[in-house]
Amino acid sequence: MPAGKCEEEEHPHLQPDLNFCFSLSMLFQDRVHVSTTTNLSMLEDVRCELRCRSVIIDAIPSTRIIERLDALREPNHRLPIIMLYVYSAKEVQLDQTARQHVDSVFYKPFEINVVSKRIEELLAS
Repeated sequence: MPAGKCEEEEHPHLQPDLNFCFSLSMLFQDRVHVSTTTNLSMLEDVRCELRCRSVIIDAIPSTRIIERLDALREPNHRLPIIMLYVYSAKEVQLDQTARQHVDSVFYKPFEINVVSKRIEELLAS
């Protein structure tokens, strides 16, 4: 499916941490399908191919990541995006900028139940 023709459907969260993906798969096994990619350049294509209703990205904020986040939302400005990363006091500006481009940020380590609750809230809205 071309990148510009995304449809919303009960589908995945894109995230490279396989342990976290396994946890999400178990937690949401009756509601969503969890898919992963470690290739950031393919993220938009994978999102469209799989018709995601939300995206979880595990990446340290950078200008490149923020550009990717904007591209993910281009066809659907309401696409919920959750970002996970280890907070760095050296990157306060990038942290603040990233927060303006996502629905939620969770710093590692985090409680899976807290992330789970937020996913439920975003999918319900």
